[in-house]
Parts: sequence; C-alpha cells; structure tokens
Amino acid sequence: MKKLLILCKVVDNFGDIGVVYRLCRAISEQNDEYKISLVVSCLDSFSKMADEIDPSLEHQVFLGMDVYDWNASDLCKKQFESDVPEYILECFQCGRPDWLEEIIFHPDFNKVVKIINVEYLTAESWADECHLLKSGTRSANVKKMNFFPGFTNKTGGLILDENFISCRNDRFYSVKLAEESLGKSFMDFFHLDDENHFNILLFSYPMDFSFLVNALNGMSLKKKVSVFVANGAGKESFMKVSSLLEKNISLVELPYIPQKVWDALLTLMDFAFVRGEDSFSRSCLIGKSFAWNIYPQDEEYHFVKLIAFLERMKPFFSESCFSLIREFFVLYNFDLSRTLGDDALDALTGFDFPKSREEHLSRMEKLCLGMFNANPDLDSMFFDFSESILQNGNLAVNLLDFMKTY
Repeated sequence: MKKLLILCKVVDNFGDIGVVYRLCRAISEQNDEYKISLVVSCLDSFSKMADEIDPSLEHQVFLGMDVYDWNASDLCKKQFESDVPEYILECFQCGRPDWLEEIIFHPDFNKVVKIINVEYLTAESWADECHLLKSGTRSANVKKMNFFPGFTNKTGGLILDENFISCRNDRFYSVKLAEESLGKSFMDFFHLDDENHFNILLFSYPMDFSFLVNALNGMSLKKKVSVFVANGAGKESFMKVSSLLEKNISLVELPYIPQKVWDALLTLMDFAFVRGEDSFSRSCLIGKSFAWNIYPQDEEYHFVKLIAFLERMKPFFSESCFSLIREFFVLYNFDLSRTLGDDALDALTGFDFPKSREEHLSRMEKLCLGMFNANPDLDSMFFDFSESILQNGNLAVNLLDFMKTY
C-alpha cells in the first residue's frame, strides 16, 4: 500500500481543517491504495467536527488514518525520517513543519518526494491558469505542483464525499442523520412539513447583526421562523441583539456538530449565512439560497475574490435576482471603518457605497428581507449553479487521477 502524507495548518478556526478532513474521507472512499497520515496543527479545532479526535494525543488512529500533532516534532521526525511518503499534500500553502524540512532537505536524503499544494478555493480566472502549474523547491529530489479546486472544468472541481452527496440528494437521509445525532426534540424546531415555516442558519464572522434581526422580524409577519446559530466567531455578536427578535421566532443555539451532521443541517435550511471554505463550498453545491461572509484580507482584497465568485454565478440568475444578491453580498462584507485598496476599488467600480452606519444597516435589512421573500425562486437559480459545478467532477477523484501521472 502506498503512503500519502497530508499537511494542514489551521488558520481560520474550522475552514481549513474542515476541507482537509473532508478530502481525507473522499480520498479513502475512492481509493484504498493509499494509507493516509494526516498532520494537523490544531487538533482542538479538528475535534470540534470529529468527536473521536482527542486533542491531547500526539498520535491517534481515526477512520483508518494516522493523525499526528504537527507540533510533536520528536515523534513525527522519528516516524517519518526512515519512510517519507512519496506523495505529500501541502494544503493551502501551509508550508511544512520544521521536522519534515529537516528530513527532505537533508544533504543525504536521496528519495524523490512529490508535493502537491492543494490551494484555497477561488473563482478568480488565474486559478484556471495556475492549476497543475509547477513550483520550484531547493532540491531536485523534492518536486512540487499546484492543484486548484474551482468552479470550471479547467480546475480540480470541488470535493464530493459520499455523506455530503447523500445529504444533498436524499432529504430523508439528512433528517435521519440529524435526528440520530441531535435528538427528535431538536428536529421539532424545523417544522419540515410546514410550508409556512422558514429555517435559517447563521455561521458568520462578528458584525452588527441588528439588520438581520429586523429582517427576521419582518419575515416572521409572513412565516414562522427558526434561526439556528452555530458556534464560532460570530455567535456572540448575534446573541447581543437576539433579545430584539419577535417572540414568535424560535432561536436555537447549536452545539459543536460533527461534520457529517453539519452537512445534513445545511441541506435542511431554507437560507444559510456561511463562512469558511468548507461551509462555503458545501453551500455552492447544495443548490439552496445562501450568503457568504468571506474571510477578510488586507486592503479588503477579499472583494476581488467575492466579485469573481459573483461573476461565476451571474449566468444562472435573472437580472433582478442577481442585482439583489450582488448588492447584499458586497454590503454583508463591507466595513465602513476599513480602507479599500486599489484592487478592491477596481473590483467594486460603480458600486454605491453607504455613507453611514445607519444607511449600511438599513440597506442590508431591506436586501436581506428581499432575499428571504424571493425564496424559492432564488433556490432554483442557486440549484442551477450547483448543477454546473457538479459537472466538473469530484476533486478527490481528479486529484487521484493526477497523482497516477505525476
């Protein structure tokens, strides 16, 4: 059996390890030719989505793969110095632990190692151009290639693990999975057989959520509303204003949830506010209405990525619906206190920026309620977009096929 070493340095709480954990499962489902060793910098984050992971252990076996603490230098160096896997997945340009650098760049190291940098997801056109592009290293024995997930057939596509596909395609499966994990009484909040009920998930970065509270209150005049608030960075800021919710709105604070169950919950929502690469990519594939809170970058460069993504979506939406989505997505990620760099300004050319906090919140409230009311028309457009992504295949399969020729 061949060996595959996968490296994950956790930067954004759950997004990085979420993608890598899913990738590990998807590779295992497609191929039993590789024995996976997963090295993670923050096992605590991993344990939040996989109950079986013990953050205190330097080494453990989980789902048939060896899981190592990135920081356990002595153990890891002893484990791998005599048997470095031929293939190493270096996820999201995470770099390599010092102990691994010492091994593969030692003067006496004479084995050929093939590193594949599995990049962050982006809709920018350069992802097509840089997919399968070589990178240099300081040793002829250490080769490196870039592998990009993406939204076109010129990239590696997105991860399609079996559990997610079952959740996407089988509502009964999602309900059963969620009920088994969270209990039947929890599922009562969904009112799944009631067309006059609206289920909303909030998984976001911190911000002033008074706009959302007002939009939810407006929605509650037409339908019964349940709001499911996920653990994470944005929960506290929403809870600060949650007392302003109308009494007929159900507020559900979610515990930390295993990734497989999270997939089920996402598919059962009528609208989702998501952040982090894993939840973002799942939302793109589910085919239901969502809003994306993108990870902020210096000089607000994330707007370049956001607009590129919106342009990928545009062909699948009516002009009026796309205008609604575009304006909300931009305002949802806009911060009056931060200065836009030149690249962000170019991406947002012609956009009507709010002049005050009050205007910002008022416009988001109106747009948010507009999106809620546009459901299910929006859903059909998001679904068409998701179907187009599925045509690009499973990233895990595409990656394994590439490794056969690398």
